[in-house]
Amino acid sequence: MHTHTLRPLFLSLLLLLSFGTTASFAQLVKGTGGFTPLRGTGGFPDNNDPTAQRSGFASDSTETTGVPESIYAWHVDSRFGDIRPTGYDTIPHAFQRTNFTEGMWGEYNTTGNLGAPRIARLFELQGANMQTDPFLFKLPYDYFLQPADSLLFTNTKSPFTTLTYHSCGNKTNGEDRLIGRFAVNVGKRLGMGFNVDYLYGRGYYNAQSTADLNAKFYISYRTDQYTLHAYAAHTYLKTRENGGVESDDYVTRPESYPTSYGTADIPTNLQRAWNRIGGKDIFLTQRYSLGFHRYRDAKGKVIRREDLPKMWGVKQSHADSLKTDSLANGHSLAAIPYGQLPAATVKSAAAPADSLAQHPATGFIPRGVTNVRTKDEGASAENDSLKITSEFVPVSSFIHTLRINNDTRRFLVNEQTNASAPGYFADYYLPGDSANDFTRHWEVDNTLAFELHEGFNRWMKMGLRLFGRHEFNSYSFTAPYLSQAVSKTHFTENHLTLGAQLLSEQSRYVQYHALGSLRTSGKEWGEFNIEADARFLIPVRRDSIMLTLNGFFRNESPSFYYRRYFARNAWWTHDDFSKMLHTRIKACLSYRQTAVTATLENLQNYLYFQEALTPYAGTDGVTSYRHAIAPAQAGSNIQLLALTLSQGLHFGIFHFDARLTYQATTDKVRYPLPVFTGYANAYLRFRIARVLRTELGADVTYFTRYDAPTYSPIIGSYAVQDATYKTAVGNYPIVNAYLNFHLKRTRFYIQASHVNYSSGSGDPFLVPHYPVNRMVIRFGLSWNFVN
Repeated sequence: MHTHTLRPLFLSLLLLLSFGTTASFAQLVKGTGGFTPLRGTGGFPDNNDPTAQRSGFASDSTETTGVPESIYAWHVDSRFGDIRPTGYDTIPHAFQRTNFTEGMWGEYNTTGNLGAPRIARLFELQGANMQTDPFLFKLPYDYFLQPADSLLFTNTKSPFTTLTYHSCGNKTNGEDRLIGRFAVNVGKRLGMGFNVDYLYGRGYYNAQSTADLNAKFYISYRTDQYTLHAYAAHTYLKTRENGGVESDDYVTRPESYPTSYGTADIPTNLQRAWNRIGGKDIFLTQRYSLGFHRYRDAKGKVIRREDLPKMWGVKQSHADSLKTDSLANGHSLAAIPYGQLPAATVKSAAAPADSLAQHPATGFIPRGVTNVRTKDEGASAENDSLKITSEFVPVSSFIHTLRINNDTRRFLVNEQTNASAPGYFADYYLPGDSANDFTRHWEVDNTLAFELHEGFNRWMKMGLRLFGRHEFNSYSFTAPYLSQAVSKTHFTENHLTLGAQLLSEQSRYVQYHALGSLRTSGKEWGEFNIEADARFLIPVRRDSIMLTLNGFFRNESPSFYYRRYFARNAWWTHDDFSKMLHTRIKACLSYRQTAVTATLENLQNYLYFQEALTPYAGTDGVTSYRHAIAPAQAGSNIQLLALTLSQGLHFGIFHFDARLTYQATTDKVRYPLPVFTGYANAYLRFRIARVLRTELGADVTYFTRYDAPTYSPIIGSYAVQDATYKTAVGNYPIVNAYLNFHLKRTRFYIQASHVNYSSGSGDPFLVPHYPVNRMVIRFGLSWNFVN
């Protein structure tokens, strides 16, 4: 999509969403408050981050209108469809950082532009799960491509729309991003909506542009016994590859050149190369539960069926002879078996209208909640009113999850490059002066599970799941002259996984999950996965200390693209790679605004990509390099350690947030890590005219110098640098100053990023040979409206 189409697109989408909100649909209950994003292997909300501000729409300052304004939101586990309530994202704090490819805490290295491929400096955020991430070309774009677990499903009283716009620079080199979200309900149980995310980064440096589009339509249907969640997504990512600047001296030593170069004038290694990724995803998870209904009084005590007539002021001897018009809903108590008893109010002259309340677990309107009055007209309104709540208690569930993915990757090079002339590429496996490499991945993944729920009686202290999963994967390669070089370009794989999970989530002080599974292709055996997590709450006066433990132990076969890849400038077949044994243990202790996290990891037979460089004399006496890439496997174990301190402080209007991480690795060559990574944010929070919430502050990101992974356009992924020709990055702070505002339903900010930039000073690189953008002024706006 071209630059001049962005503003018409913005206006068209604004009109479309505004028109869509004029429809009025049915109602639902109010949403929950806190914003608790899911992380880790266990599915527990991440409450260990004391500096993260959490808020929901219910806590926003909004205009008082006649339109019901409440929204309930939740995430869904991509494996079993578990529902994890959360808040709708209307967070005013740190809004200015939500558009940084480097991450909210600046913990990612990136090639510089908005939406560019990135890699985490923290090892616990790195690495693919070979069993769940077969299409590795998408991994560097996790900033833009969110997994199924991150999609926000909604249920709302009124149509709800959010428009977010980020911008910086101009039509020549600037960045723009537009996000639109629309949620609506049809009845109380059926919710739906769509999300559109489009970004266009023209790039401050030559041949660096990005254009990404991600559109999703989702739907949910929830009743006591049956739930369904589904979405369909379309993705298209277009990244122009420049291979980095020809020499870092253009940035670090500009005085050594007779001409002063602007960012767009600095020579780059590639001019006409593109990496294009496409995707079409379908996700569906559904659950059917068998169980019964039980009733609780106002104190939460379970009411036995034989006690219900007595509580309604009806003698037991007369209970079976009640007339149908004795109950407010026109049913007879005797005619309805226990577990299907509807809400009822014994008629009386003083009886008020029924009042509904939320389901205590799901937030939805329960089947039977009513104010019941006895026939004693002399009793006061406070004493003769009982609140009876009906809740569905699932005993067993049948679960089905389906995923269909169609992923593509195309690498185009329209420059005339070949083996006889010096240039960027070292290897040529196919003839021709240009590259047009294409690979496609199809995946059909079905999971069937049976669950016995915890808590349906006093003996069932934990839940149990048994599941089976079948994965069908198809891979194909297309390139000019490819069929002449290799006899087989299409491959299929089938995997069967069997496993079980124990879980306990109803206890207030101890919750846990434990899962084990075995995976096989029928020929390859020995793959397994064991993962577990637990959360402990330790009461301390009126507060509590939370201890979270999680980890996994996996034996993973190398995924397909580590074993086979056919293209003009990269080619390998590796059936000799061993399985990778991957172990991680993580513990986090948090109390109020402080959290301490320790992570220990061991990698045996670690798989990675290795860059190879061949130097040659370039123009103007500058040494240039030919580039090659190939997978490799470490022969020895690699141990990794990380210690992280997260701290939030405030004194009056002054606030300070910090996250500091120490890391150690036993193999700095194959798995390089910075010893220290830090982020700090200092700001003043106050209100202007009592209504405009304001944050005035500055933040800084810093990490120690290390041999960071380099980026390879050939495969669109990160790789370990050539052992002979290394370039270290780091020991360079990046400072941003900002004003962040929140007024009613509107959030907006003005920010000067990289304010400490000075030409020829320091080493402003996050990835070798890819300089960070110079100081730019950024602007962002987010608007929520209800109709």
